[in-house]
Amino acid sequence: MKSFVWLVALAVVAAACSSTDPAGNQAFPHGAVTVRASSDLAVGRQRLLLGASLPDGTRLGSQTDPVQIEVSPPSDPADVRSYDAFWVPIVPGVSGLYAAVVDFDEVGAWTVGIAPADGSTVRPTVVDVRDRPFTVAVGEAAPTVGSPTIDDLPLDRLTTDPDPDDRLYRLSLADAIGNGTPTVVVFATPAFCQTAACGPMLDQVKAAIDDHPGVDFVHVEVYEGFRDPGFAPDTAHLAPAVLAWNLPTEPWVFVVDGEGIVRARFEGALGPGELDAALG
Repeated sequence: MKSFVWLVALAVVAAACSSTDPAGNQAFPHGAVTVRASSDLAVGRQRLLLGASLPDGTRLGSQTDPVQIEVSPPSDPADVRSYDAFWVPIVPGVSGLYAAVVDFDEVGAWTVGIAPADGSTVRPTVVDVRDRPFTVAVGEAAPTVGSPTIDDLPLDRLTTDPDPDDRLYRLSLADAIGNGTPTVVVFATPAFCQTAACGPMLDQVKAAIDDHPGVDFVHVEVYEGFRDPGFAPDTAHLAPAVLAWNLPTEPWVFVVDGEGIVRARFEGALGPGELDAALG
């Protein structure tokens, strides 16, 4: 088991990615920089999340500021590959990220950046692409470690969600995986999130339940014992399922088929229609 690393990049982006125009004429003024928000990239077809901000944290980007995402491999920095990006809100109307599905074909430090349609310049950054991801990859079997249910604990000890839906806690993760029914698993901790994304991502999953009656939905709180005196959101309190899935960040959503194979995975935030498309 690799160490559980909380990345600060997404926390910065969550606070620094809504549309702001301090110059009054460009959504991406001079000095704008790309901020990486994907922590678990590997060779193959990957969903890449990027944000944009000024060095002082001024938030940049929105659904109305179209961009492309550009990437260059470590072996040939001059080989610039462009992908159409879409806007992924974290807090609608407040913050969000740009996303694109990118083909990474070699291991190493890739240069990645945002290319705005208005011709302004956003300084690129670097992401590390590994031979395989930290957590479960698409096409791999999902770990079947258990998670507590409403048969085990009161609802307020299962989740820090201030408005919980008990349908997410009726089935243990171990019983949901591979039971012949597709499963959506969301790992999130609204009260102790290192970013602003946990609550909104969990809300999106809750909103999808009624539209997918043939799917099991399970929420796994990142930490155990969060109601206990002296609790601290640290690695000593990580839930067994979080450790078994080897999650490097939070939040995450996975779509698992009825045979227990991961078919889609989403780190950090869900774009409009992404979960429905994965289930459809």
